[in-house]
Amino acid sequence: MKTYLKFLTLSLILGLSSCIDELRDYTQVTGERYLSVEASLSDLKGPHRVYLSFSSPNININTESTPITGATVFFEDDLGKQERLSELSGGVYESSATFQGVVGRSYTLNITLQNGKKYKSTPEQIMASPAIDSVYTQFKIDTDYPTNDARRYAFQVFADFKDPASPQQYYEWKWTHYERTLYCASCERGYDYIQNKCSLENNFPLGQTVPELINYKCSETCFDIEYSTLINILSDNLLNGQTIRGIKVASVPYTDKSLYYLKIEQRAIPTKLYQYLRTIKNVSQSSGTLFDVPAETQFSPNITSVDFPEEKILGVFEVFGAKQKIVYIDRSIGSYGYTAIPKVYQGRTIPPPPGAISGPQTPCIEGKYRTKKEPEAWRE
Repeated sequence: MKTYLKFLTLSLILGLSSCIDELRDYTQVTGERYLSVEASLSDLKGPHRVYLSFSSPNININTESTPITGATVFFEDDLGKQERLSELSGGVYESSATFQGVVGRSYTLNITLQNGKKYKSTPEQIMASPAIDSVYTQFKIDTDYPTNDARRYAFQVFADFKDPASPQQYYEWKWTHYERTLYCASCERGYDYIQNKCSLENNFPLGQTVPELINYKCSETCFDIEYSTLINILSDNLLNGQTIRGIKVASVPYTDKSLYYLKIEQRAIPTKLYQYLRTIKNVSQSSGTLFDVPAETQFSPNITSVDFPEEKILGVFEVFGAKQKIVYIDRSIGSYGYTAIPKVYQGRTIPPPPGAISGPQTPCIEGKYRTKKEPEAWRE
């Protein structure tokens, strides 16, 4: 599972200096780590996931969070019904595939760590989301980038929907992209098949004699998962009851002319969550997650420690109604003859030894950004 805290630029640190503790060499003086919670529940069918980790006190290029294993995690509705989550992998907890929230019901998130510390969210109600009426694309050329830069070309994706007549509706848009995994691991010193990760010591496969980046193909079906990272929200204050058109929901890279799988999710979110996301967006609209700011900057608006209410916690329990639309963006249409800029992979692969049909392979490790499960409505 990828880390939730990433490197923060010096300019952002300076810009937030009035609301964070003193930093020394990009290390918080307090040396504190914070519980980080990334959790969501909707009226869509599961599985629904919760990601738990401890943040790092260091803010540098090597910043990593520590996954929290062995926790007890469950959702509870306002009727007392509970859904226990199972630990899928380190720090990743998942509900059953059939579990889904109910519009109008309120839910709390409950977490108990192995050391006995308990955390609980405030009750959050699921509100119904209107359907996505249509999705369409427009090819864009960004002349700020040279012709060999992948950022120069993109298919911008837009959506239309009808806002209900009731006032004070708030929306958020997310997308998820799946594609077949080309390499399940890239290692310099070989692969540790016991630990299922790159070796720290020299453990070269046949065909490698010195440390170098080797790409390992997958030994089983595997899909990479990419998520939207920008905060995309809207209030209907000036648009109540209207058909809202041209909401930009995604930007698809022009890396080749193949079909591009995109699952678009339109969420109806509560006021508290909208205000929280708007604050984060105003502070830093970055290319990461809600956890890309220093640990002292944005704390959870709805998760607290049961025994120590003053404890600071990162993240939020997102509860919302949602509608999804799965589309395939045909990148062979509308690109006006411009040449796609393919992905560039560092390193090399090792050819099969004599008599074999493949070079070294590694398993697909289930996590937030990778899965063995074929995505819904998948087609080649």
